[in-house]
Amino acid sequence: MTFANVLIYVLLIALVLARRFRGHPIGNLKNLLVLPVVVTVIGFVDLSHGGLKPLAVTLTVIGAMLSLGLGALRGRADKVSEQDGSPYVQWGVLSLVLFCVNIAAKLVLDVIGVAAGETFSTAGKSLIFTLGLTLVGEAIVLSLRSGATWPGTARAGTMRSGTGRSGAVSQQPRTGEAPAAWAPEPVPASMYRDEDREDRRDRHEHHHDHHHDHHGRRED
Repeated sequence: MTFANVLIYVLLIALVLARRFRGHPIGNLKNLLVLPVVVTVIGFVDLSHGGLKPLAVTLTVIGAMLSLGLGALRGRADKVSEQDGSPYVQWGVLSLVLFCVNIAAKLVLDVIGVAAGETFSTAGKSLIFTLGLTLVGEAIVLSLRSGATWPGTARAGTMRSGTGRSGAVSQQPRTGEAPAAWAPEPVPASMYRDEDREDRRDRHEHHHDHHHDHHGRRED
């Protein structure tokens, strides 16, 4: 592992930290995953060059699992908001703490490896691989939180067309749909009750008049 590689790794980590603290649009799934995947592949190629001893493989697998898990936790801790109609992500204090924990766990594994007979070169090569994996874990969780999809596809989890702020679905017909057939408004039940009372009153008055008329003829 040369000094140039160490410098590149340090600059890459500084670039990632600066971009995360400044905040940036999440974009689509391709933009979200391209940097983590490229960094992981570069780290894996550099790490596997020359072969690894069984102990180094074991420590690398443990470090990979820790990096993915801590990256996923950091993805949950990141601040996700909406700016200009697009999801936006920014690191907070907890995100930085989880990143430092990831680096500390990596250093502990390196110390164990060196104490067991591994070289500092092998430990240093796994640094970029660890960084890539923790970014992959973070990107996966951010994609789920933001609903990011591949370019050319609709964003998942967006509000359906026709749904208002209160959540009630609008009754306006969708584009391309025929309007619903007109139906008469229902007649209130109170109207039927009023008509029924008037009908009974009319029948009662008619019966009363008929009774008086019949009684008058009998007296005559």
